[in-house]
Order: sequence, then C-alpha cells, then structure tokens
Amino acid sequence: MRFRVPLFAAVSFAFALALGLIVVGSARVSALERAAAPFDGEHDAWSAGGASASISYYNICTGWIWVWSGWEDGDRLGLQVDSFGFGCYLLSNFAYFVSAAPSGYGFTGTAGVHVADSNDCPVGTLATQPFLPITGWNLLTWGIPTPGSFVLTYDFASTQGLPNPAAIATEHPAAGPTGPAACGTCYPTNRTNHSFYFGNGTSPQCPGSPLNDGLCDAQFLWEVHMACPFSVDESSWGQIKGLYR
Repeated sequence: MRFRVPLFAAVSFAFALALGLIVVGSARVSALERAAAPFDGEHDAWSAGGASASISYYNICTGWIWVWSGWEDGDRLGLQVDSFGFGCYLLSNFAYFVSAAPSGYGFTGTAGVHVADSNDCPVGTLATQPFLPITGWNLLTWGIPTPGSFVLTYDFASTQGLPNPAAIATEHPAAGPTGPAACGTCYPTNRTNHSFYFGNGTSPQCPGSPLNDGLCDAQFLWEVHMACPFSVDESSWGQIKGLYR
C-alpha cells in the first residue's frame, strides 16, 4: 500500500525540521561561556605567507573580543569563505585562540576544508589535518585548489571525558566595557555572516547557527591566504579588500 504525502505537508515538515535544528543550535551557542576581553594579538605574519590575496571577515575596531569556551567533543565551528575563483589556491589560514588545549589528553581536534553548499554548509571534504590549538595565532597550511565558496572547519575533541579547555575568539559586535558598539559603527548591521556553529559530529546542523552576541553576529578571528593565477593592481585590490572588511 502506498501513501502520498501532500506537497505542502512535505515542505512544512522540512521547514519545521530545519527550524528545529536552528533552534537547537542556537540553544547550544547560548549555553557556551562568553567573556569580553581586550585584544592584544596583532601580528604581521601576512608578509611571511607569500600570498597574493588575503581574506578576513572580522573587525576589532573597538579593541574588544569575545572569548567563547565550554566546547564539547565533536562540536564543529566553520568559516564560509568566498574565494576569488579562477583556479585560486588556499595556501594557509590563521585562527586565533585565547587559550590552548594541552597535549596528551585527547584534545587534538580536526581542521578541515570543505566545499560549501547553497546554505554555506560544509559538504564535500577537500582536506583535513589534526589540530591542537595553541594560545594566540595558529597557522594551518593547505596548498589546495578551492571552489568559488568553501568552508574552513574546526572540530573539537575530548576523548577522556574531560571538557576541552580551548577557547576561541570572535570580534565583539556589542558595546564592550569601553567605547561604543562595533556593529552599526564600524560596519553595517546587515552585513553577511560567515561564522557558524555547525552542530556536533553526531548531530550535524545545516544551516549553521551564528554566534550572535545579542546585537549582531560575531565573526571568528580567522584569516585566509589565497594565491591566484592573475595579478591585482593597486586600485582593484583596494576594491576587493573592501568586500571582505
């Protein structure tokens, strides 16, 4: 015996399922520990990277960042990146962690590069590598060709029942202990979000949940090095940088 499900019912179910995942993901993000901290991690590593182009989506004009902790085993974070295309290569990326995870306790997670689907979710895997974050800027090297849109991910690990002590940084859109709110002052309130929580390894989530601080979505302090087979003159390079700041 066959049963037919009306189209509107199937669509309604799919919408409800997606909404449920978003609500669950948002609740998980809300359960994380979040603390404001001044940012003192400036670096000049771009010059050493040899990249022909660099991409970052965060803005720390007020000098404050959010410190996110309380991550569980299998939690996945991701940064969706719009590549320059035309056969560009991902050379490397930097990720800023406020506190490290010690070795020898099962905290070595996995960093990955994935094809992004239409919902900015990681699908096809392009490359992975073990990753145990250190305090400050972490450099990950890749050297792989990328599609027009891809996602950099980090999966937290904790194999001995201990909480993962690593804490990751985002910008601070809301007003910090000093100064005005960054969102609406340093950048528009309607800018596109690129930083997501994609659920847990046993319960992946798509679309991902943003890390919203009550005012705007916060972007990870991640920076991306690209190499492209075309030159960029000074005027057009300025325009390109304006797209990602």
